[in-house]
Amino acid sequence: MMICSLDLGKFKSVACFFDTENQTYRFETILTKVSHVNHLFESNDIDLVVMEACGPSGWISDVCHQRKLKTIVCSTNDEAWSWKNTKRKTDRDDALRLAKMAMMKDLTSVHVPSPEIREQRAIIKYRKNLDYRITRIKNGIRSTFANRGIEIDTGARAWNTGRAHIDSHRKPIDQCGPDDLWKGQLDSELKQLDELTTGQKKGKVKKRGRG
Repeated sequence: MMICSLDLGKFKSVACFFDTENQTYRFETILTKVSHVNHLFESNDIDLVVMEACGPSGWISDVCHQRKLKTIVCSTNDEAWSWKNTKRKTDRDDALRLAKMAMMKDLTSVHVPSPEIREQRAIIKYRKNLDYRITRIKNGIRSTFANRGIEIDTGARAWNTGRAHIDSHRKPIDQCGPDDLWKGQLDSELKQLDELTTGQKKGKVKKRGRG
């Protein structure tokens, strides 16, 4: 059986082709791109593809499924995958060890969600990131005013009815001098806040539309 084990990287990946009959192996380094992965699979006779669960493993698993290649996406959190007693930890070492563990059936496979589910999860993660960034900017703006003894509304009112009061202190950065540079920084933060808030609202509208 020919095992193709992949040590995946964001930009480059290492493939180990391991022949279980005579336990010989060779390596190929490719770019982590769809065209390069397809070419790798087209150019070699493969019985099993093995890779660890990570960012690119989702779409590479999709490619394997389209090509009807038997695939194992595995968890590397198990004790069997521990590197604590291993001195060398190169990409080739990772790929070779993955192939050997697949041969010995020592790998724990994990479920790979469908592209639709992965996309939904990515959107949810993006929305959470937007919420975090918006909160961080709002807290920074509040600190800017508090540090100068300027009162603004509390809670959500500061960003609704109280927004005009906040805006009255902003000033384009190129019009600021040393004494009011903070107003330019405020202007920059408010621009970022408006952009993020717009993105947040669009995301919520899209979510309601699907429901």
